[in-house]
Amino acid sequence: MSNITVKIEYDSDPGNPRTEWDNAGTMVCWHNRYTLGDEQPKCDPQEYLADLPEDTLVLPLFLYDHSGITMSTGSFGCQWDSGQVGFIFCTPETIAKEWNGDREAAQKCLEAEVKVYDDYLTGAVFGFVIEKIVECDSCGHHEPEHIDSCWGFYGHDGSLEAMRDHVEPEYHAALEAAWDNR
Repeated sequence: MSNITVKIEYDSDPGNPRTEWDNAGTMVCWHNRYTLGDEQPKCDPQEYLADLPEDTLVLPLFLYDHSGITMSTGSFGCQWDSGQVGFIFCTPETIAKEWNGDREAAQKCLEAEVKVYDDYLTGAVFGFVIEKIVECDSCGHHEPEHIDSCWGFYGHDGSLEAMRDHVEPEYHAALEAAWDNR
């Protein structure tokens, strides 16, 4: 398949997973320069937390802001460029409905939601293009012929596997080589 070209590229227009996906958690953020998460309340964070139902699962959200932003549920440990920006929460009702009351499973889901949102914030969203190089009958030039493409693969971990699931097995080796060379 030497006439096949696979390119891995950054997705230049990824969908915001907080607005375009169904999420179990609600991400609430306070920042004076960025609009982050699902809600940006005007009230104090402690006031907001006080209004949540008892036994709500709440995880802190930390932001590191230095030549770009990145978000995590764990502290970045930099007193100048990072700090808590808000929290993500899941109500007891949602935990009961989605995970039969399993708070550990709910916490893993919230952490995964933050990871995907971080991939979005940091630009770690990818796509691929598969082309076959064909010779033009009339002029002899080699032209690319589109075979397949897909965008919206979030994160460095798992994107290659998701792309592999999307394409025919005959393209797997070329896709893996393109991923390694991205």
